[in-house]
Amino acid sequence: MRTKQLVAIAVFLSFSFSNAQECNLVLQGKIIDFHDSKPLELAQIYVVQLQKTYISKADGSYEISGLCPGTYDISVSHYDCETKRTKFEIDQNRTLDISLEHHISELETVKVLADVHDNHASTQSSTRINAEKIQQYSGASLGDALATVPGVSSLKTGNSVVKPIIHGLYGSRVAIVNDGLRQQDQEWGVEHAPNIDINTASNIQIIKGASALRYGGDAIGGTILIEPARVISKDTIRGHAILQGQTNGRGGSATTTINNYRASGWYQQATLTYKKLGDFEAPDYVLSNTGSETAAVNLGVGFKTFEYGASAKYSFYNSDIGILRASHIGSASDLVRSINSRQPLIINDFTYDIDAPKQQVAHHGLQFNAFKRFAGLGKLSMDYSFQFNNRKEFDIRRGANVGLASLDIDLQTQNISVYAVADAFEKTTYEAGIDYMNQLNRPNAETGVRRLIPDYDANKIGAFASLTHEPSEKWVLDAGLRYDRYDINATKFYLQSRWEDLGYDEQFAAFEISEQGNQIMTNPEFQYDLFAFTAGAKYLLDTHYDLAINLSSANRAPNPSELFSDGLHHALATIELGRLDLKKEQSYKVNATFHGNEGDLDFEINPYINFVNDFIQLVPTGIETTIRGAFPVFQYEQINARLYGIDLHATYDFWTKKTAEEMKTNPNEMIYKMEKLVRLETNFSYIHGTNSSNDLPLIDMPPLQFQNQVTWFNVLDSNIDFYVANQTVLMQNRFPDFDYTVDIPNDQGMLETVLVEISEPPEAYSLWNAGVSYAFAKANTKVNLSSNNLFNTQYRNYLNRQRFYADEVGRDIQLQIIYNF
Repeated sequence: MRTKQLVAIAVFLSFSFSNAQECNLVLQGKIIDFHDSKPLELAQIYVVQLQKTYISKADGSYEISGLCPGTYDISVSHYDCETKRTKFEIDQNRTLDISLEHHISELETVKVLADVHDNHASTQSSTRINAEKIQQYSGASLGDALATVPGVSSLKTGNSVVKPIIHGLYGSRVAIVNDGLRQQDQEWGVEHAPNIDINTASNIQIIKGASALRYGGDAIGGTILIEPARVISKDTIRGHAILQGQTNGRGGSATTTINNYRASGWYQQATLTYKKLGDFEAPDYVLSNTGSETAAVNLGVGFKTFEYGASAKYSFYNSDIGILRASHIGSASDLVRSINSRQPLIINDFTYDIDAPKQQVAHHGLQFNAFKRFAGLGKLSMDYSFQFNNRKEFDIRRGANVGLASLDIDLQTQNISVYAVADAFEKTTYEAGIDYMNQLNRPNAETGVRRLIPDYDANKIGAFASLTHEPSEKWVLDAGLRYDRYDINATKFYLQSRWEDLGYDEQFAAFEISEQGNQIMTNPEFQYDLFAFTAGAKYLLDTHYDLAINLSSANRAPNPSELFSDGLHHALATIELGRLDLKKEQSYKVNATFHGNEGDLDFEINPYINFVNDFIQLVPTGIETTIRGAFPVFQYEQINARLYGIDLHATYDFWTKKTAEEMKTNPNEMIYKMEKLVRLETNFSYIHGTNSSNDLPLIDMPPLQFQNQVTWFNVLDSNIDFYVANQTVLMQNRFPDFDYTVDIPNDQGMLETVLVEISEPPEAYSLWNAGVSYAFAKANTKVNLSSNNLFNTQYRNYLNRQRFYADEVGRDIQLQIIYNF
């Protein structure tokens, strides 16, 4: 019996010793920063099975001892880091280094600051429009919202077609990038507004110059970056709904955005918008046939963690826009009388009908994105996108052609890009990328009208590299370069008489393919090598002031409209004539920015100068009468240009003290909360454009203008705000004289020579706007009531192509309800 007991004790002791040996394993390693591999001190490593927490040392090292073989769940956290959960298996001593993203809250802080000011880590001149301002323009266009930024104006065709102008440049000189996708929607046309729903944007950044090389080197005017809501790793649903009604146009809009986020990283996003307006009204008459109807859908689904992610997005934009009926004239006599008399020849009763002349646009976008971050290095992204744009323009046609589009163009664009950023280095960030674009343009031959833009295929391949270096806390240096190869291959018929009159039969004889009756079939092929370069420096004088200067050089190839236009542009009611011998534009721009923030005063001063060699401009040359009526003729020409100007922006806040509760620990001590009482905001923009080849003013330059606003917060009630704003636009006294004469029959049936004053700018004007808003604090609801053109002022805008035929819109009272959730 004693022997059996001794054996049992021996076995037990042996098992205990063996078990003690197996539970003596050690896990060690370091907690490091994902970006730059720097050690993270005081990181907490929680082992679920042991219910114990271990702390990393100053060098990031940690050690967990006394582990048994098996699988363990751990949670690693650190201040300013996203918590990381993982598993590990151990059957022997091992080393495990764990990386955390240490800049999560820091990145969010930068994002918030950038909504108000420019990017302080860059030398480029840029401004952001925040979410609150975007919501105010929910029922308006992208161009209307952008025009609130100093240095940005609008080129209009009526009130519904608005294109942004940055420092005097527009069209294909301004790139619009929507959620990383460069918009391709026949933007070369003067009356082609961006097919973008502004309600998809969380913030909009306007870069004034050719320094955004990632998105192309041809944006010599600037780049507009439209960014959606930031994806968050949290189980929540966020979004908003906006209803808006307005008196001018007797319609309104409705939009809703829903963002569904999950802590796992999955998310879904959706935005739906619908807008319907009837005829707008000037102070004295109805602007007949200026109604519009727009519907937009944006859907997205994706998975995103800090280290990797992927997404798929689809967008659809459809718009039906009426063109002022009075802009389409039947004879040269009517056209001259309309332009010179300043009174529309056609004024009908208000209606929601949209008849010819009009344009219909449908734009589809499909985008796939994936990215991966590499510890201690940076991030690699890949994008593929497909865009399909169909544009129809309807003229006033009769007989069998009634209701048939006069212009019907399908534009198909595919893009693929690879982008890399190395941001793990302490003082320097590197960026590089390569992208390819294929574009097919196919006009519908069954319109029965000579094609304005021909069939063409285009290809562009480009690459860029840039760096940002911060040698000290006071200096930021950046530089970049880009190269693009752009090829375009078109098939186009020319009237033989026009081909020979232009001298193309000798200059471009190689393009001739065959003769068909009085027409020549041609195959124009062009190749352009495009270079762009940017370099800049920023000096932070102290925490309140900084000074930046940026130099950029860029090329832009002539767009298809400038090269190939040859006929009636129905939406503008003009005949446009392109030129095959146009060269690429060459821009040299110097942009300086001085920003200051002293107490309650915040200001920015932005002077610039831009020399553009071989600048392409569209100028009027006369009137031509066709079987469809009489139309002004505009022709593209090339000159050297010099543009310089200055933008100013300033805000000043007055504050008031609000008494809070007394502190319990000291009844005599009071807590004061500072609340904004009044804000003064002012913008000023001036640009001086010169045709330096002929020492003449440039056409279509924005006049000098001021924008001032006073906002009074907490009026009568803590949740009521009131504002009054003024926009003053002076007369453009610098303009080229392109007036011409035309012979028209008088009352006696004799021909009379009349001067057509097509160059004369309208007079200066001053508009007043006012509004009041009430926020329901607990319900996350806000009601805005506003009046634009409060005093129903009669005026015309120099940058509106319809100014020859009618006044601008009169008073417009708007009611907007915003619900955020």
